[in-house]
Amino acid sequence: MSDFSAEFSRNLRSAGVVGAGGAGFPAYVKAQGKAEYALVNAAECEPLLKKDQKILEYFPAKVFDGLEMLMKAVGAKRGIVGIKKKHEKLIPRLEEIAKGRKNISILKLGDYYPAGDEQCLVYEATGRVVPPGGIPLDVGCVVCNVETLYNAAFPGKPVTETFITVNGAVKKPATFRVPVGVTWREAVELCGGFTVKDPAYIDGGPMMGKVMTDFDAPVVKASGGIIVLPKDHPLIVKKAQSRPVFSRIGRSTCDQCCFCTEFCPRYLLGHNVQPHRVMRSMQFTGGAHKVHSQYALLCCECSLCSLYACPENLHPTSACVSAKADLREMKVGFKNSEINTGKKPVPHPVRDFRKVPVSKLVRHLGLSDYNFDAPWKDEDYKPSRVRILLAQHIGLPCAPAVSVGQRVEKGAVVGDVPADKLGCPVHASISGTVTKVNEKYVEITA
Repeated sequence: MSDFSAEFSRNLRSAGVVGAGGAGFPAYVKAQGKAEYALVNAAECEPLLKKDQKILEYFPAKVFDGLEMLMKAVGAKRGIVGIKKKHEKLIPRLEEIAKGRKNISILKLGDYYPAGDEQCLVYEATGRVVPPGGIPLDVGCVVCNVETLYNAAFPGKPVTETFITVNGAVKKPATFRVPVGVTWREAVELCGGFTVKDPAYIDGGPMMGKVMTDFDAPVVKASGGIIVLPKDHPLIVKKAQSRPVFSRIGRSTCDQCCFCTEFCPRYLLGHNVQPHRVMRSMQFTGGAHKVHSQYALLCCECSLCSLYACPENLHPTSACVSAKADLREMKVGFKNSEINTGKKPVPHPVRDFRKVPVSKLVRHLGLSDYNFDAPWKDEDYKPSRVRILLAQHIGLPCAPAVSVGQRVEKGAVVGDVPADKLGCPVHASISGTVTKVNEKYVEITA
């Protein structure tokens, strides 16, 4: 590892930079690898979310700065920004900036879902297929989200704010920046409040996000935004189905049409993931159930099968998620599974013809009436209190590093993990006094 790579990695860790696209993977780990390509995932294919677009519109140079640092750290010869070609006003500016940078180009993607799946992006950008159960680094690629690289462009500066979109059933949908630890209720109030009496929300995009009803939950570093909808909206009802419910319905209704598998983006890349086989597992017990469940191991949980492909309105995604959880308990992963044949994946010959247009997806999800622009809002919100969650990333949760009554300044470490463990610190997003500490969060009052 070069001196720059080591220093860059240390800065990312100390600043608490994590994947801001939802997963929250610590960015310093990616900076320690070696890759030929550094890819910026700017596809933002989840309907109604706009934060990546707005960051690139208002702070593009910083994203490119972060990309150049990443390229230098991993030794990448090329940097590629993958963004949908529908952003006709934004792309020329990005291309102009790229001209002034060395070996960086703009890749124009179609407006389909899930263009933002990192393995789909790797294939579109390089023609390489990530091996089943593997990561982009296995084919010489490292992929980072737009906001992750924006944060990386400020070496050592703690991540205390995050960009979010609030869209759907609110009076003034918007994209803005808030301190980490404010509540989603506060974020909605900054958008003028609700337009429905009994709201729920999807934390993240409508496809992969989780249904929530607690608007007092805190915003985290990996938050991308929320979609507010009536609690009785069909999408909310569908995504909130419990395992007993979707299992009972699936067991009695699934006719094995295979549409869920035929539209699966990872199946179309040549991976052996077959949601219809997982649905079939509901008919069996014992060994047969285990074998069919293994076809869920490579599922990326994009929800295309459940929310678009299935003509019976069943829930193959949840079946796959549950199957993976069961297999984890049995210590079965792809490498030691019966479906691991060791064969190199070959993309499906009709893959390009099965990409689902986002416009069709929006209509199918019943979101046409909520598909607003969510323009940029230069917000300088100063909350009276924040709750900094100690688990905001993949890896070991942070242990509290402060105590009740302690005075902290914005940017101070309030939770950390041992240096030899996967994870990174969390920081105070406001200056104030620590008023509560427990295993879940640190509360700071201004």
